[in-house]
Amino acid sequence: MNKKDETHGINVLRGNPKEAVIKLSVPLMISMMIISLYNIIDSFWVAGLGADQLAGISFVIPLEFLIISIGSCLGAGITSTVSRFIGEKNDKMADNAAAHSIILSIIVSFAVTLIFTVFMKEFLTLMGARGVSLNYAMDYGKIYFSLSIFAIMPNVLYGLLRSEGDSKRAMYVMVTCAILNMILDPVFIYLLNLQMFGAALSTVISLMIVSAIIIYWIYVKKDTYLNPTLSNFDYKPLIVKDILKVAVPNIVEMVFITFITAIMHFIILAVSTTDSVAVFENGWRLVTLATEPIMAISTALISIVAINHGAGKFKSIKTAYTYSMKLGTLIGIVALMIFLVLAPQLSYLFSYGENSIRLLKPTIEFFYIFSWFFLVFPAGIISTYVFQGLGKGMYSLIFSIIREAVCAIVFSILFGIVIGWGINGVWFGIMIGYTIGGIITVIYAYNFLNNLK
Repeated sequence: MNKKDETHGINVLRGNPKEAVIKLSVPLMISMMIISLYNIIDSFWVAGLGADQLAGISFVIPLEFLIISIGSCLGAGITSTVSRFIGEKNDKMADNAAAHSIILSIIVSFAVTLIFTVFMKEFLTLMGARGVSLNYAMDYGKIYFSLSIFAIMPNVLYGLLRSEGDSKRAMYVMVTCAILNMILDPVFIYLLNLQMFGAALSTVISLMIVSAIIIYWIYVKKDTYLNPTLSNFDYKPLIVKDILKVAVPNIVEMVFITFITAIMHFIILAVSTTDSVAVFENGWRLVTLATEPIMAISTALISIVAINHGAGKFKSIKTAYTYSMKLGTLIGIVALMIFLVLAPQLSYLFSYGENSIRLLKPTIEFFYIFSWFFLVFPAGIISTYVFQGLGKGMYSLIFSIIREAVCAIVFSILFGIVIGWGINGVWFGIMIGYTIGGIITVIYAYNFLNNLK
């Protein structure tokens, strides 16, 4: 492709910031919701095996999330760096940065695969897995962790597509991945009787296929704006630094969140049983599904902020941020109403089996409390992501620590253990913590953008 012939995605990124938010975030909303849905489908099919199996996968979920997040964080760093070069109209450096990102992601993938394979049991134990639940968790983890390169690489490739404004094709492959996993899950789990191992295998195979599709577009069909080939690779430490200064704080943040999740598991176990861990992790998956439109807006904002930052259009950055906040809050209100009305029906997804029906009532209670989370989540997360677009990954880390550790943990202990409200007090404490953390982030983000030069 001739670099003089800018793609539709590049033109969108450089155009009206409000239109860019809509045009980039809608495909992302669809794709991210589908991805969350297939994670829910995993739990849905495993729930048919029993509550212990569902608890087992619940202990793997935070580690699975961490591995995927490492890829997403690299993708965010790549999007921020490459988009800034595109904003500066420096296509040579954009291609070089894209080539750096491919090589960097391969190195990181092998390191992650080695660490998680060797220390799988220790990590699962750290998450609170024990007894029969630990055995089920290891059945799932031994295939997923050993092939975790295929969980990281697609997210890096998505980041490349988003950096050039190509959200639609990122959506196509993410939806393809989800559909494949939905089809393969019952085949591997029940038809082939592979149970937990089969659930992990279906996920990995679907990720392998979508990686192959994007690689085909870039290196065989060659119809992407970016051209991340070895011939365009010229090692520059500054590029690696630019990618990592966004990615590393985010990865540290995700490691920290996983550690906080482990602490949360032990807080839950201090007032309840492993059933409540299953309620928390699987209920959280549905909450995550509902927040994906907000996450899509936040993710789209990285590219928009970065390309306008590279072009020196600071007013457009604030316009995109303010518009994203309004849109995210509206989506949060809709999600709140849906969860308040449909809490019993949603809870049944994880408690329909004979051996898991006991999870129905506590899951309903979880949703009634956590529904209000949708009012406080948008402002905090969108404000965090705007710093990633500006290349200020450390700011994102600091505010996540305030939200996840200082606030959520402290208030869950306060209401759940100190005051003695039990497991519902833990749920309430998490929500209050996110509220306070989000308010702090929004105040700082507004002041920072008002002084941006």
